[in-house]
Amino acid sequence: MLSPQLKNFLHRTLHFDNPDPEITYKRILGLLMVVMVMVTAVCYNLAYEVLGYALPWWPTLCYCGATVAGLAWLLYSGDYFFFKHLQFVLLLLLPPAVQALHGGFQAGSGFVLVAFLAPLGALIFNEWRAARYYFAAFIVLQFACGLFEYFSPDPVRLPDMGVSILFFELNFIVTTGIVYYLMDRSLKYQTELQAILQEEHRKSDALISNLLPRETAEELKSTGYARAKSYPTATVMFTDFVEFSSFVRSLRAVDLVEQIDYYFSAFDEIIRRHGLEKIKTVGDMYMCAGGLPTPKASHAHDMIAAALDIRRFVDRHRDRQLQRFGYPFDMRIGIHTGPLVAGVVGNSKIAYDIWGETVNIASRIGRLCEPGQICISAATHELVASDFPCRFGGRFPAKHIGEVDIYYVAD
Repeated sequence: MLSPQLKNFLHRTLHFDNPDPEITYKRILGLLMVVMVMVTAVCYNLAYEVLGYALPWWPTLCYCGATVAGLAWLLYSGDYFFFKHLQFVLLLLLPPAVQALHGGFQAGSGFVLVAFLAPLGALIFNEWRAARYYFAAFIVLQFACGLFEYFSPDPVRLPDMGVSILFFELNFIVTTGIVYYLMDRSLKYQTELQAILQEEHRKSDALISNLLPRETAEELKSTGYARAKSYPTATVMFTDFVEFSSFVRSLRAVDLVEQIDYYFSAFDEIIRRHGLEKIKTVGDMYMCAGGLPTPKASHAHDMIAAALDIRRFVDRHRDRQLQRFGYPFDMRIGIHTGPLVAGVVGNSKIAYDIWGETVNIASRIGRLCEPGQICISAATHELVASDFPCRFGGRFPAKHIGEVDIYYVAD
């Protein structure tokens, strides 16, 4: 990855401000390739001079001059597309010209191989269609160089066999070295990018798993939607803080959020431990369900055990909260068992939710509950009476439902 200092420099000078980090990285690879080719070209001419074989410098000077001019235009306009294809054209045309000046394949030690950097560079820069044309041009130039050498007169001065072999080796080593370096950097970046994508995918999956039940999340990811399902029996729990709406008027917003998060985070851990499913929170109301999305026979028992743990947690912190805020954070907990429907609706800010009379009865039982108590319906009591001691709490009217029997769970 790029350091922040290098990124800032490139953004300021070369207009490398593309939001895609892969594009920025490949542009840097392109600049490295340009620098390596320029240095190679200059060293190539100097080596021939040292060995006593004077060669024209104009192809090297043309390449360096055109490259510097292209960089100046890039600095001025930010037009990397022009700079990129200018380099491809220069890399494609100048090596055959240099080889021809040497006198052919043997005298030029196969320098035309450098032209292969043009289609390779186009591939690295995701110029798929242009790369095909550059590669086709490279093949044509190879044949053209062969024809030129076949029909051209012998060079005035052919390098010694040892010198020719030396430069063959250098040409192949340098060219393949540049190819290897570019491919190595590109593939390494792709590997790093893949690792980042996998990590982001893992985080996304974890986030979806926190928002939706696992089975629903998998269905949504595989099909794009999740069908609502009916459950013949499930247990629903509502909790809320007693007279919380009056208390919040005297509490700072930051303290309010902090306390709600403190309690609800603890509730999340408790219901997770008991294999229940959090549905949602609204204000100080916390709602969860058992027996879904995977049905299981123990959902009522699991819910009562979780409710008892929640009550113990609240009781442990009651005195401290009362001393700090003047409010004890006493809770009411309502539980009912019955049929319901669960699923995901909408396609924006989707959430897993439940519907049905069971939900309404659990909510109303919670409102009827005494502070600090766990109130359950007769339907739930029938399932758990043998395992959890309860006392009859009376019969109460419930709007749109009629009279309901409620029971209080002993600690």
